[in-house]
Amino acid sequence: MTPKPPPLLLLSGMGADERVFAAQLQDLPQLMVPKWITPEAGESIARYADRLAVHINPGAPCFIGGASFGGFVALELVRHLDVLGCFLIGSARAPEDFPPSFRALRKMAGITGIVPFELANLLSKAALLSGGGLLNQHAAALLSQMADTDAAFLRWACRAVLEWDGPGETGRVPIFQIHGAQDRVLPASRATAAEIVPDAGHALSLSHPQAVTAFLVRNMDAILPHH
Repeated sequence: MTPKPPPLLLLSGMGADERVFAAQLQDLPQLMVPKWITPEAGESIARYADRLAVHINPGAPCFIGGASFGGFVALELVRHLDVLGCFLIGSARAPEDFPPSFRALRKMAGITGIVPFELANLLSKAALLSGGGLLNQHAAALLSQMADTDAAFLRWACRAVLEWDGPGETGRVPIFQIHGAQDRVLPASRATAAEIVPDAGHALSLSHPQAVTAFLVRNMDAILPHH
């Protein structure tokens, strides 16, 4: 009898939900995409991950990961869960990997409290959908997800990202990273990804689902024989 694979928890991006991993949910029965919990006013990503871990802890060794913002939170979860490996999908390991525009805004994190995020949604849609091989149905799916995103959550998440100092010590947990070569949100030139998908943009789990699924399976399989 084949042993049951460890749970795989993947967190969606800031303006997305479980639909961003639709293809992976079909192919990987052990995959779960937790829903975001409501953030507390002014809390950091580290504190948010501390509370989120209580809600999503499978009570067993697991793999975790995330797309974009979800990857930042996944890195913070390493300290709270029994993690076999962490997957970053179009994400970053630390603020040092952010583009110069992000790092400049870190000095003005307080402006997120006055930004009309309903309007900001339009700008983020343009950034996400420019390039990167998204087909029409994928673009429509992403736009639908972003339309459903709560503006208050976006406001908190944007400020938390700008104030994020990185995950600190992740111990011996291996971190695997896949990135789109045409990512205009978190440029691949600043990423430390071992795997670059040549014609993919920021939402590569939608535009290049087979590459992302293969990346997950290959690295989980590489770890499991040792546990």
